Amino acid sequence: MDECAVGSYDKYTQIQQDVIDRVINTIPTEVLNSFDHKQLAAIKKSVAINSGYNDHYVDFRPVIGIGRWRYYAVFLLGKDRRKAPRHQMTITTIIKAIHIVFGLCVIFTSVVLALYLIKSALGIDIFKHFSFGIWDYFKLHFLQ
Repeated sequence: MDECAVGSYDKYTQIQQDVIDRVINTIPTEVLNSFDHKQLAAIKKSVAINSGYNDHYVDFRPVIGIGRWRYYAVFLLGKDRRKAPRHQMTITTIIKAIHIVFGLCVIFTSVVLALYLIKSALGIDIFKHFSFGIWDYFKLHFLQ
């Protein structure tokens, strides 16, 4: 592979350069040779931007060797900067809307109940000889 394909190592971190080299090495030679310098630089920049491990507060990647096998574990902690898929955003929006509607219903019911209790405490009867029984229940359980 020529120097143009490999590129310079001075503008990327070693981790980014390793990822760039792996990606570049998987591209067939005839396709790689068809890229001009500007296209190859754009590919390298894109790979470098999307391969960063430095966006995490904690980045712990131990490798454990047991006999001839090697196992690794990854523990990452940091702010989630990934974009949510469209269907996940739609579901989240629907859930938020349901919570808002439910909250408004609870507030509306509470206000109507409070106004009804105030009306009943003042002795105002809208319909003669008819009661929902809420005022009697409230007096019995909360005012004695």
